Amino acid sequence: MMRRLFSFYGLQLRLLWTWRPGRRALVLRVAISFLVGIAALTLTVWVVPGIHATGPVSVAGAFVVLSALNLLVRPVLLAVLAPFSPIALALATLCFQVAAFYVIGETMPGITVDGPVPAFTASWAYAVVSVTFTSILSSSSDDSYWGVLVRQLALSRRGVIRTDRPGVVIVQVDGLAHPVLTHQIRAGRVPFLSRWVRSGSMRLDRWTCLLPSQTSASQAGILHGNNGFIPAFRWWEKDRGRMMVSNRPEDAAEIGRRASNGRGLLAADGASIGNLVSGDAVRSYITAATIRDPGQGLGRSQTFFSFFASPYNYLHTIALTVGEVIKEYVQAARSTRNGVEPRMERGLPYPIARAATNVALRALATSLVLEEMFRGTPVVYVDYTDYDEIAHHSGPERAETLDALDGVDRVIRSLARAAEDTPRPYKFVVLSDHGQSLGATFRQRYGQTLQQVITALMGGDVHTHTTVDPLAAWGPIAGVLAETSQTTGATGALTRVMTRSSRAEATAADEQRAADTTLPELVVAPSGNLALVYFPRMAGRATVEEIDRSWPGLVASLGRHPGIGLLMARSEAHGTVVVGVRGSRYLDSGRVEGEDPVAPYGEHAITGLRRLAGMEHCGDLVLVSLYDAETDEVAAFEELIGSHGGMGGAQTEAFILHPAEWTVDEPLVGAEAVHRQLRRWLDSLGLGPKPVPATATTRAEEPG
Repeated sequence: MMRRLFSFYGLQLRLLWTWRPGRRALVLRVAISFLVGIAALTLTVWVVPGIHATGPVSVAGAFVVLSALNLLVRPVLLAVLAPFSPIALALATLCFQVAAFYVIGETMPGITVDGPVPAFTASWAYAVVSVTFTSILSSSSDDSYWGVLVRQLALSRRGVIRTDRPGVVIVQVDGLAHPVLTHQIRAGRVPFLSRWVRSGSMRLDRWTCLLPSQTSASQAGILHGNNGFIPAFRWWEKDRGRMMVSNRPEDAAEIGRRASNGRGLLAADGASIGNLVSGDAVRSYITAATIRDPGQGLGRSQTFFSFFASPYNYLHTIALTVGEVIKEYVQAARSTRNGVEPRMERGLPYPIARAATNVALRALATSLVLEEMFRGTPVVYVDYTDYDEIAHHSGPERAETLDALDGVDRVIRSLARAAEDTPRPYKFVVLSDHGQSLGATFRQRYGQTLQQVITALMGGDVHTHTTVDPLAAWGPIAGVLAETSQTTGATGALTRVMTRSSRAEATAADEQRAADTTLPELVVAPSGNLALVYFPRMAGRATVEEIDRSWPGLVASLGRHPGIGLLMARSEAHGTVVVGVRGSRYLDSGRVEGEDPVAPYGEHAITGLRRLAGMEHCGDLVLVSLYDAETDEVAAFEELIGSHGGMGGAQTEAFILHPAEWTVDEPLVGAEAVHRQLRRWLDSLGLGPKPVPATATTRAEEPG
C-alpha cells in the first residue's frame, strides 16, 4: 500500500511540474493563489453566518491548512475512487470539502465553525468566491485546468490499451480556411500550430472543398468516404415529401446510415466527439447522428461525471461562460459604434450560444478527447465548432473570431502535451471541413430574402415550406443537452426537466410538419450562398421548360438578378445549363455563350456543379450568389455575414496539417479524397478496420 501511495504521489508531482509553464510561472501562480485564497476565505467568513475568525493571521493559517488538506487528501480520493466510481468520487469530494471546513473550526485557533451546516455553506461560498477571483485575475490557465484532469486520467487502469504503436488524434477546426490560417501564422497568432509548421515537424497542405462546402457533406466524405448524396446543408426530398436538415438528430442519423458501409474511418475502436456523423466509431459523444442511440453518448464517459467531482470545475466554467456573454455584448456594441461593415444583429440567443460553444463545449470536448487518449483509443476525431460559430456572426477574420481560434490553438497544445503521458504515443492531424467567406447578406443588400423574391415572381400567393428549425440556433448545445438527458441518475433527470419546454417545442414543430400533408408549391433551402429551389408539386427534376409553362419568365428573371451569380437548371433541349447575367455555359457539351458565369468561382467550380447536378435530390434550380472578386465577398441567402455551403472566396479552401514524414499521394479535391488519404495513413500504422471478406455485402453495396 505504501509503495503504491509513494508511486502515486511521484506521478502526481511529475505531472504537476510538467503542466506548469516554467519555474517562474509556477512561483507566480503560487503567490497569486495564496493571495486569492486568503481574500476568498476572508469574504466567506464575512458573508456566511456561523463561521468566525479573530483576525487576518487566523484566516491565513486556516487557508494554509485547507490547502494542505486539499494537496494531501484530494489526490488520495482520486487514486482510490476515480478508477472505479465517478459518482462515489463526487460524493466523497463533497464530504471532504465540508469536513475540511469543520476540521479547521475544531483545530485552528481563532477560527470557529458552529456546525456542519455552516461548514457546508462555507465550502460552497469559498469555492464560488475563489473561482470568481481567479477568473478575474486570470490566474487559472488552460494548462492548470487540463493538468488536473490529466493527473486524474493517468490513474486509470481499467480497459487501457498500452502499446508502442502510435494512435492518431484528428482535430477538425470547423470553418477555418487555409488562407486565414496561413495569415494568422504570419501575424503571430496560433503560436503552437505555427511552431509545428515552422519547426518542420508538421506540413501544412491545402484541400479543395467541392459543392456543397458545409459540414455534413465534408464529414460524411472525410469519415465515411461517401457524400455523393448530400446536395446541401438543407434539402427537400420529393420522394419522401420532407425537408432534410443536417444537424437535426433524426436527419443526421439518416445521413450517417446512407454514408456508412460499416468501415468508416473510426470503425477500428475509434471515438467520435462533437461531430455530425460518427465514422462508425465504437464510442460517440455529442455526435448528432448517434444522439438518439441509447448505446452511445455522454453516459459512457467517466470524465463527464468526474467533472462534477469538485465545484471548482463547473464554477470555473460558469464564470468563464458569463464572462464570454458579457464580452460578446461589448464587442457587438463596439462593432456598431465603429461602423464596421458588414455586420449583423447579434442579439439573443446568439450570445449564450457563443459562450456555451466557446467555453463549455470546448472544455467538454477536450475532456472527452483526453479521456480517449488515456484509454489508448487508436483513432479519435473531434470537431471544435467555436471558431465557425463566431465567424458566422462576426466575420471569419474579425478580432473576436481570431481570439476563439487562439483558444483552439491552446487546446491543441494541451492535447499534444498530454500525449507525452498517454499509454500509447499519438500523432496529430489538424484539418478543416471548409472555410468561410465574408459578405453582407442577400437580404441586407436587396431588402428581401430569396424566398420573397421568388414568391413575388410566382405571383405572390404561394404555399411555401419554411426551413427554420426552432432549435437550429443552438447547434451542438442541443446535442449535449439531448445526450445528458438520456443519462441515468440526478444529472439526467435534472436535464430532462430543464429541456422540457424545448423538447415540447421541437415535438410540436415535428407534429405540425407531419400534419401538413399539402405539398407546398415552393421550397427554398438556403445553405450559405448556395440555395436549392424546389417545386414539389412537379414530379421528378423540373425542367426550365416546365417551370416556364407554370410561371413564365421566372427562371430568366432570377438569372438576371444582380444578387445571383449563377443559376443552374436542367433544360429539355440542352441538358444542364448554367446561366449568369452576361452569359451561359452548357455543362453537357462544354459550350459557352457570352461570359462564362462559372469562371469567377475557380478551377474546380465546374466539377462541383456537375457533381451536384447528378445528385438525386439536387434542386430544380440551383442558385449561387454573387461573388465580388475585389473584396472576396459573397451574399449569403441566410442571415449570416460569414457563410459557407456554396462557392466564392475562401469557403472552399480548407487545410490539412499532418506529420511531415507523411506524403500526400493525390490532389485533395473533395472530402472523399481526404478520406482516402487519411485511410492510407491509418493503414500504414495498422489502424484501419479489418478487411471485409470477399463474399460479404456491405450496407453501401446492398441493392436499393
